[in-house]
Amino acid sequence: MPLITQVGRKRFKVRLLLVAIASFLWLGVLLHLFPVAWMISASMKPTTEIFNEPFRIMPKEPTFSSYKLLATTINPAGQALNVDVFRYPLFVYLANSLKIAFMTVLIQLPITAMAAYAVSKLHSKRTARWLFFFFMGTLMIPGQIAIVPRFLLLSHFPWPTRHVPNFPFTDYLMPSFSFIGTYWGVLLPAAFNAFNFLLFKGFFDTLPTELIEAARMDGASELMTLRSIMLPLARPVVAVTGYFTFTGAWNDFLGPWIILMSEQGKWPLSVAMYKLQWVLTNWQPSQGAMDPAVQALISSGVGYNALMALAVVESIPIFIAFMIFREQLMKGIQIAGLKG
Repeated sequence: MPLITQVGRKRFKVRLLLVAIASFLWLGVLLHLFPVAWMISASMKPTTEIFNEPFRIMPKEPTFSSYKLLATTINPAGQALNVDVFRYPLFVYLANSLKIAFMTVLIQLPITAMAAYAVSKLHSKRTARWLFFFFMGTLMIPGQIAIVPRFLLLSHFPWPTRHVPNFPFTDYLMPSFSFIGTYWGVLLPAAFNAFNFLLFKGFFDTLPTELIEAARMDGASELMTLRSIMLPLARPVVAVTGYFTFTGAWNDFLGPWIILMSEQGKWPLSVAMYKLQWVLTNWQPSQGAMDPAVQALISSGVGYNALMALAVVESIPIFIAFMIFREQLMKGIQIAGLKG
């Protein structure tokens, strides 16, 4: 039902109000689209044109050289330079980002859904209440606080200490395993998400218990009930949580940077973008002459246009994922809003 009926829209004051509201909304849309348009435009400009005319949207001399350079190894060859921007072509970092994002979705959603199903339908009210408080309490702890203990835990799992302890009264170290430099060091901390748990539990609470009891009478296990009954009914919530999980893992920088710092072949695109940005912005005018490594990169065509091209490439999968799941996302957002 529209907010203002067709009859009411014929009045001059109502029309004026609608025009004002539409103009305000379109202004907001344009303000949000301007950085995207500038990013695409800068990716097709030479580096000198970016600095000479930064607010010009249409490039004077459009070129796709930055995209071609990103498809190869960006490392000035034949020069004794203390720089190594990218050891591998762009598709290697893109594949790493896709691998981390999809694996995070495949691991996090089942674990979070099972935890929400257990708290919503399996435990008693008292136990479910304490479990709910425990899971929600993780949202109150900033992620930055857990960086150091998480790194220590992943360095020699399962001991969250600086050194692996010995067996009592012996000099033998207890068994441990290091996840540093591996994908598991990035995936395991993301195996559970309290916000997605809240969305799943809120939807499971609305489903009648008779569905679960009927499935049990037919001989279905709890896992089968979750897979065949609960999750198909929660398809909009699965789409929302899956999209949020994918975008969060795709854009995550701090976790992969700390865990995979020494393994550039496993870097995602977000870390590669930071590396290029750091190289380009490391030099300051107050330092005098430009770093020869940075100067060599810029002279070879790699500059802020390559950084913007990398940003464009990084935003494409997010846009594709939204276009694929937009219908389910809208339903899921409506459901989440109604539950609130």
